[in-house]
Amino acid sequence: MSPTQSQMTTAGTPVPRPRLPRRSASRRFAEKIHAPQVSPAECAVIRRVGRRLVPQITDEILCQVAAYSRHPTQRRRDLITKAVAGAVELYADVVEKIPSDPETVSAMYFGMGKGEALAERSLDGFRAAVDLATHRAAEAIRHEAEGLVPDDIRGTLCGSLLAYMGILLDDVARGYAAGVRDREADPCWIRRRLVRGLAGAADAEVIGGLAARVGWQLPSAVVVCSVDTITPLDAVDQSVDHSVDHSVDHSVELPDGCAWDTAGRRALVVTDPADVDAVSAVMRGWPRTGPVFVTVPVPLADVPAAIRWTERARDLVESGVIPADPVVRCADHHVALLLNADPTLTRWEASEALAPLEAFKDEHRRAMLRTLRLWLLTGANAPALAAELGIHEHTVRNHKLRLRAAFGSRLQDPEFVTLLLFALGAGESPALDWVELERCG
Repeated sequence: MSPTQSQMTTAGTPVPRPRLPRRSASRRFAEKIHAPQVSPAECAVIRRVGRRLVPQITDEILCQVAAYSRHPTQRRRDLITKAVAGAVELYADVVEKIPSDPETVSAMYFGMGKGEALAERSLDGFRAAVDLATHRAAEAIRHEAEGLVPDDIRGTLCGSLLAYMGILLDDVARGYAAGVRDREADPCWIRRRLVRGLAGAADAEVIGGLAARVGWQLPSAVVVCSVDTITPLDAVDQSVDHSVDHSVDHSVELPDGCAWDTAGRRALVVTDPADVDAVSAVMRGWPRTGPVFVTVPVPLADVPAAIRWTERARDLVESGVIPADPVVRCADHHVALLLNADPTLTRWEASEALAPLEAFKDEHRRAMLRTLRLWLLTGANAPALAAELGIHEHTVRNHKLRLRAAFGSRLQDPEFVTLLLFALGAGESPALDWVELERCG
């Protein structure tokens, strides 16, 4: 015992024991996956095979995960390649007893799992892809190392590789659970679920619970506003790297009395009718590819129907039936929407109703259509019709005689007259042109 130790003991102070060096993280990790003892030459084989497998494993993940295969991007491929290459190098380092930091790779796979949760994807496809890629990698190592690595070492290598992938999948699962917690605490996500619940006619109790979580007082009637955006406004980045938020929240200026889903290319806002002008003004400022579509007020239960109206209005704008104004209000185009609710049925009904006029030729037929439409709408006499149409009174009388001859007593049938008015596009002149265009193909 040294004098110093003697003094410390005499004074009643405990003698500090020498601290042993702590095992490195890579050594603990090697024990955890039961990594075998291999020579540097054998490690070189493992590293060479692993590096060659990186593109194959990346392709397996990209092909097997449906969301990735539907939307392939170079950035996603680069990120997955980085994660796979990092895992390969870590495994080779651990087996070769090279000091390394397993936490770096663990953090990457944790982030991948979290990203899947934030993107509201299941882990099933991801797990299946990694499992398939791992087994193929094990088979490749077993095959490539034949004759270069002893059989018992090759078997141990494959077992440790599967254990290693199991640990990485656990990291993915932990990240996924963290992502679910973050997602479900995010007010934007709750509002998105609320809008999707309304769109899907979810149970009233579910809707009420979601609304309460974001403090939204459910109005008795709502207006649906929609717009096609250049990119999703608040979607989680669809790559696997969620360490940086690449989105810009364009919904922050929306009034409190609304809920929105701006995570897709078609942004939806469900709002109190009192706020519709403010909402449409905000949506006009978003990076969009077309008009903002606004419905009439509807009960909450009719939100799915209102969404369909906006979709149909978009189709009619694209086909030129409805003008492409910055804000398209469905109330201003109710006849066009009604006529085109089912385009096939509309074409058939219009063709059947107007079949008696097929005997008339082009310009004469168009003149007869105009007279018929105004006559059915107003019930006016020949002089009044002539003044409105800008043609001679005798021409109108001739038209009426020929129309009575063509349609007969059916012009006295209110139901048939209603059908004729629909076929003629009552109330909106573009619909009359539409009937002619349909006739001409």
